[in-house]
Formats: sequence, C-alpha cells, structure tokens
Amino acid sequence: MGERRPACRRLLPRRAALLAAALLVMAGCGGGGAALPAQDAVAQYEVVAEDVLGALTAVRPLAWERGAQGVIEPGAQDCRYRPGIWTADDVLYPEPGQGRDWGPWREALDPVLEEHGFTPLGREQSSGAAYWLESKGPSGSRLQLYIDGELRITDVRVDAEPCEDATLGL
Repeated sequence: MGERRPACRRLLPRRAALLAAALLVMAGCGGGGAALPAQDAVAQYEVVAEDVLGALTAVRPLAWERGAQGVIEPGAQDCRYRPGIWTADDVLYPEPGQGRDWGPWREALDPVLEEHGFTPLGREQSSGAAYWLESKGPSGSRLQLYIDGELRITDVRVDAEPCEDATLGL
C-alpha cells in the first residue's frame, strides 16, 4: 500500500495555489488591481490605444475612428473609464469564405498587450452574429476586438471624485 501523507502535507499544494492567486490579485494581475489615479488614466490608456492600433494596422491597413470615450456611469461609486470604441473602415475579414483566422491578430497584439499588463487574447467568443476576442488588463480593464472591425477598451477603474469626464480632464 502507498504511504499516507499527513493532512497538512496533502493541503499544501492547494494552499500554495490559493496564496499565489491572492498575491496576483493584490499585485494587479489577472484583471483586478487598484484604481488608477484620475490624472494618470487618460494618458496611460492613450499609449495603450496607440500601440494596439499600430499593431492592428500592421496586420491590415485599416482606418480607425474613435468614439465613446469617457466615464461609463457618471456619479458612480465604482468609477469606470472607457478609453474608447474604435470603428474600422472595413471588417477584419472582408472576403466571403475567408473564415475567421485570428492567428495574425493574436501574433500582432499579444506582445503589445503583454507589454501593457494585459493577458493574451482569449478564445473566440460569440453572441448572435458578433465574434470577438478579449483580453483583461490592469485596473479591471478589458480590450475586445470584434470581427466586424470594432475595438473596445473599457472598464478601467479610476480613482475619480466626482466620477465625471471633467475629473479625468476630458
């Protein structure tokens, strides 16, 4: 028969995993993290957006137009900032039958996302006719790339009192 380990030794790997997960959350990894100071949020995410759009353009030259920048819910206790929703002048895969090969987009974006503290793009998600990839970043942020040519960067937690565009300098 096999040797029985004491209960404390059997629980050690589980406890170590829980401790590691807690440390990652406290360090701001995995999509959580502290809210950004209001005065830093816009400038920080301008750099993220510029780098991401540069990587997208390297895959396929599209013109991107920005909209919907600002505080998501003015006056909210948990203040969230949306750096923007960008719309391309074309879909990512314009040719019928071309399929959805996310490979080139992942190869271009994942290193840029990692540089800015985001996770690699996850598996393809869908709702109805919408298909997208998503990445989670610092301070609760999310980046979503839609097959129809839409890029969203949203849900950045900010320390803004009051929770308004003007507090962020917008």
